[in-house]
Amino acid sequence: MDRIVVAVAIGTALVFVTGVMAGVIAMVAMAIRREDRLQSLTRQPPGAAARGARRLNGVGLRDITPQHAEKARR
Repeated sequence: MDRIVVAVAIGTALVFVTGVMAGVIAMVAMAIRREDRLQSLTRQPPGAAARGARRLNGVGLRDITPQHAEKARR
């Protein structure tokens, strides 16, 4: 009986952790798509999800201004 309880606890923990990981990946993907659509990488993040996605990906403003971005596009 104890082995079954341990197996169920491990299975439940795995499902929970997998769900959390999938949720984080989904939120980061949505934030990246929003930033790409708004072309806001040279400005402040448009929301908390975008700010978190930047932090997770290691991307910040890095002293880039919109004027620098325009020059780089040409």
